[in-house]
Amino acid sequence: MRPRPEKLRSPKVWKAIPAALAVAALAGCSVSKASPNSSAGTSQSAQSTGAGESTAPAQGVTATTIKLGVAGTDPAQLKAVGFPSDGPATKDLYTAWIDAQNKSGGAAGRQIQLAFQPFLPTGPAAAQAACVALAKDQGVFAAIGILTGDSPLCFTQTEGVPYIGLWGQSADRDAKSTKAPFLAVEMADDRQRKAGVQEFLDQGLLKGHKVALYWEAQDDAVTKDVIKPLLQQAGVDVVAETPLPNVGTDQAAQSQALDTVVEKMKASGADTVLNTSNFAGLMGAFQRKNWLPQQILATSQQALSPAVMATTGIKPATMAPLVVATPYAPTKAELTADAGVTQCVNQYNDAFPASKVDPATVSLETLSGIAEQCAAFRLFVQTTDKAGPTITLASWKSAAESLGKLTLPGVPMGSLGPGKHSVGDAIGLYKFDAAGGQMKSAGPAVAAAN
Repeated sequence: MRPRPEKLRSPKVWKAIPAALAVAALAGCSVSKASPNSSAGTSQSAQSTGAGESTAPAQGVTATTIKLGVAGTDPAQLKAVGFPSDGPATKDLYTAWIDAQNKSGGAAGRQIQLAFQPFLPTGPAAAQAACVALAKDQGVFAAIGILTGDSPLCFTQTEGVPYIGLWGQSADRDAKSTKAPFLAVEMADDRQRKAGVQEFLDQGLLKGHKVALYWEAQDDAVTKDVIKPLLQQAGVDVVAETPLPNVGTDQAAQSQALDTVVEKMKASGADTVLNTSNFAGLMGAFQRKNWLPQQILATSQQALSPAVMATTGIKPATMAPLVVATPYAPTKAELTADAGVTQCVNQYNDAFPASKVDPATVSLETLSGIAEQCAAFRLFVQTTDKAGPTITLASWKSAAESLGKLTLPGVPMGSLGPGKHSVGDAIGLYKFDAAGGQMKSAGPAVAAAN
């Protein structure tokens, strides 16, 4: 699922693609192109009464079927931007899992229909096109995807289609999802930042240090409402606040702004940089400016991917002072011992014997990528089953919130409840292993505070 990374042929190509694409693409979201599903569903579209509380019949649901949309990357698109992939195609994975589920009764007694939409997360326009294709053209009831930033709100705020993401939930996006629920497998963005910073505090990594706080424009709200109060309460000495201004998509302007940020950090006398936003850009600026603080503390899971390091050209020396506190990523041994992951792999292997996956020999990234996608699918099934025979947006949302503690493939701790729409509950601490050239777990998963 996550292929062996190869360095992009052009730095400009990398800069034009979000780091999330590297993680998503190298997480095995490579797929073959799907032909449009001609049956867009026969039931009427739901009329929203706010917060996904519609009690009208939902689109994509009939007495015998329910249509699930999946937005995933296409191998030809990946190859064009320098991401060759040797993992299972996303469309094939979902085809296998849906066939197996349908043979055992489907979801809520309905056969699941797959509507697949090739998608490359390069910006809002691509996300909007994928959303419209699934929500309007193919009339899906719910969608699973790798959309980034606020782009999933097209489904949950505009089109009234429930969305299950591998990541991207937040309190702000949850509040804006007024027509349908936004669920995510990974811990919500704001909660994972808070949990990460709390882990740094618990480990004593911020005490007695002069800290420069860094964040990007999209994280203004969580920084103001969550991170700053947490640091103030703990008595952390923040000697500089160095937000990255929003300079749009101009790559030269972004690099210049990042370089200016690093200069401010250095001038402040900070010995520790706390980064609560994306990982790669700031690390590249440290490298360009030839300056490193004593500690770099980051909350981004991007840092755990060797593929991101390889494709961005971040050097081991730049990684040396890095410590990461982020949603826990299971080890290879943990994934191979996970019964849910084993079932996901076996169902794929049964459906596609010519391209079998051997959990013992595939990379950690390949196996974790399969687990992430399968967890999203299993969440859809569990929620739909709990919703019962009459499926509306209101009943489906209530069903999700009633699931409580969850067991999903590759998710060591998870739950959903009223007002809690992201599953992940585990945080992990990671330090750079110079011998292995990558981040390494510094201990077992710990439960994140609510």
